[in-house]
Amino acid sequence: MQQAMEQMREGLTQFESGLAGHRALAESNAPRDVALQWFKGEMNLLPAGPGQPPHGLFGLSWFHYFVMILLLAFTASMVGIYYHRMRRADALLASLASGRQELSAAPLMTGAPPSAVSAAPAMVARTPAASDAATPLVTIPAGRWSGQLRVAKIFQETPDVRTIRLVHPSGGDLPVLPFVFEPGQFLTVSVNIDGKETKRSYSIASSPCRRTFCELTVKHAPGGLVSGYLHERIQVGDLISVSGPFGKFTFRGHEAPSVVLIAGGVGVTPLMSAIRCLTDQAWTGEIFLIYACNSMQDIIFHEELEYLVRRHVNFQLTITLSRETSSAWTGPRGHVTRDLLTKAVPNLTTRRIHVCGPPPMMEAVKGILADMGVPPDQVKSENFLGAEPRLAPPTGAPAPVEPGEAVVTTTCRFVRSGKTAPLPKDKTLLEASEDVGVNIDYSCRQGYCGVCKVTLLSGQVTMAVEEALTPQDKAASIILACQAKSAANVEVDA
Repeated sequence: MQQAMEQMREGLTQFESGLAGHRALAESNAPRDVALQWFKGEMNLLPAGPGQPPHGLFGLSWFHYFVMILLLAFTASMVGIYYHRMRRADALLASLASGRQELSAAPLMTGAPPSAVSAAPAMVARTPAASDAATPLVTIPAGRWSGQLRVAKIFQETPDVRTIRLVHPSGGDLPVLPFVFEPGQFLTVSVNIDGKETKRSYSIASSPCRRTFCELTVKHAPGGLVSGYLHERIQVGDLISVSGPFGKFTFRGHEAPSVVLIAGGVGVTPLMSAIRCLTDQAWTGEIFLIYACNSMQDIIFHEELEYLVRRHVNFQLTITLSRETSSAWTGPRGHVTRDLLTKAVPNLTTRRIHVCGPPPMMEAVKGILADMGVPPDQVKSENFLGAEPRLAPPTGAPAPVEPGEAVVTTTCRFVRSGKTAPLPKDKTLLEASEDVGVNIDYSCRQGYCGVCKVTLLSGQVTMAVEEALTPQDKAASIILACQAKSAANVEVDA
């Protein structure tokens, strides 16, 4: 069958070839041209016939133009959508950046353990509590604030040290404090005792990350007026008048990659605020605490410090006791020494150091650090604000005079008030103003807050602490009334 079809096809081809030759001869074409034409036809080499003439602009049909217009419209819409999304993303990033700036002074809580009370009176256990975990997202303006806070809890840290937790007076569902503070700052407490307003300043021990409360750790000083009031008379639910925060003895983590904290006694309070803040934020830098106390029962925050050591590998704790006689204590004994610092902190001379405690202890430590080659600008210090300063003698009471000492004739004239007060060489201008009823506002009475600044009009004064004065203040003859003393007559604008 297949062979028959091939023979038929071959016969048809020969017929067409003969027919083409016959037509060409009839048209008087050369045989060679006829053969060539037949060959090109068989090989599909003949030129195509004339097509449709071009139509439309540039020879394109209207269908082509319609498709191109659709593609251009689609491209334009995609570009518009992309531009709109980029504008929304920029606006969102800007709002997030502004939110960080507003909340930078008081970061959100990250879950480090808050304070809790132990059953033992001498040692207070502080364990995590879920009730402290929720902090509302409320922005509070930074700056000085004054008003009343309510006592929410009282923790007995040691036999003579207690921590008072203060919250917003309105209560409610965990309202935030009406102010923000930095770790290491302090508040001034104002109490009315026997009809007289008395102020004392106490360092904040809690973390600023916990925005629903702040804690003041207070040591009961023998004969202390305000500390006695806070230990013996204050109760949960009472309102306390406070102002602040004050102070520049702060560390939040961005100042240096690591920090060494050296504390003596209740001077650990502002450093504890920094430790809690750094661990709350999961700060990755190394934290070293060298803590000097008298005995085991004097170690404030002992159990919480041990807890933080177990929980945070970057936190190192060294406690040394100078008067402990019990064999139960196996840690270092004695005061802070060069050998103790060398063993506790590697590469000490390269680190930022904060020192807080009694003045003799701080002077000794700063001397050791200087001998070790620590640059002075790396060492920050502050007298602890848990002890009470010397009380001014009652109004009108003469200062004691040593036998043979001449009667004091030095005076301070308060120009604006038109009053003059005796000014013994051991009395500050603030104390002299209180003797004659001149109202100079004050807060810490230790030279750190700057509330008692006055202008010196004539004379010269000496000041033991000038932390609150800027170079501009000194150039303008501004002094601190709580620190200023003089051996000659002076005049101030008060």
